[in-house]
Amino acid sequence: MEDYGINMKTVKSIVSISVIIPTRNEEKYIEKCINSLQNCQTLTSDSFIVEFLIVDGMSSDKTVDIVKEKFSHLNLKILKNPNLFQAKAMNIGIKNSKNIGNNSIIIRADAHSIYPKDYIFKCWQSSINTGSGNVGSIQKAVGTNFFTKIIADVMNSGFAMGGVSYRKINNDPNGSKVQYVESDTAYLGCWKVSDLIELQGFNEDFQINEDYELNIRLRKNGRKVVVASNLIVEYFVRNSLIGLIKQFFRYGLWKTKTLSVHKDSLKIRQAIPVIFVLFLITLGVCNLIIPPQILFPLNSFSLIIGLIWLSLIVLIWIKSSSFFSIIWIPIIVLSMHISWGLGFIYGLIRWTTGGWNKS
Repeated sequence: MEDYGINMKTVKSIVSISVIIPTRNEEKYIEKCINSLQNCQTLTSDSFIVEFLIVDGMSSDKTVDIVKEKFSHLNLKILKNPNLFQAKAMNIGIKNSKNIGNNSIIIRADAHSIYPKDYIFKCWQSSINTGSGNVGSIQKAVGTNFFTKIIADVMNSGFAMGGVSYRKINNDPNGSKVQYVESDTAYLGCWKVSDLIELQGFNEDFQINEDYELNIRLRKNGRKVVVASNLIVEYFVRNSLIGLIKQFFRYGLWKTKTLSVHKDSLKIRQAIPVIFVLFLITLGVCNLIIPPQILFPLNSFSLIIGLIWLSLIVLIWIKSSSFFSIIWIPIIVLSMHISWGLGFIYGLIRWTTGGWNKS
């Protein structure tokens, strides 16, 4: 049995861990999710007490039935979340956790994902090793068919997603040393219960981006947010282009909600899609109302931007899972960037007209 640098026999006191899984209509994924989390030495060790809290957002499918049928042998509780959104789900889980001691931690696990062996133990170990406010995972996007595999290729690419730390997968499969990368945010998370109680949990004003907002508060209170290189979680991407567009529009929209609370939180990678959309709008309007000879410098600049963008597409395509993905990659990248940018612009309008203050 692997110990990842910590001998299980040296754990001096019992460690209490609560794994919170927010769900809503996850019948296709929930069994694989929990099965992967079960593959962990903490569940059989006397040094750990692990409970699972399934916080369900009023699922209309068989999600809850599958959990009851397949996992009744676990230390597991099913809770209702009439609010539907994940910030509320996490707070419900924290409130109902049995593990509130100084030695207790909370782990968030999304139902739409599959976890590596000993994920729960590795989260605890990383929390001990780093002393961080949040230890998060690397998100490895995966698809189940031709189209979703291309979406995954784009999302796993540093060229399309701004090089955020939680998408940088270590390509050295033989690397034994765990790397901890300090970051502004991370995928999922592992927190000390005491820190979550001190910060009053997740901000329930946020339907989306609640994890990023919590990470901002952690960092402002002197805690570090780190990404652990050995916590590579497989995330199932949206299965349609419309679903992807809606997802990224909402990401952009709710980023402005974060800005309304934390005005210094905008990163360059988040501003680029907005600038791109504004550039496209400006280019289109100017070509409608201004003579071509006057627009020559702007159109020349747009040609340079186009060549850079095509280079980005080629770089993603080279590492993609299919030769024929070149057909879809430009559409997917444009859809993600334009929808994020439009969502952000709409959010700014909502913010400046007082919309966020009413939420």
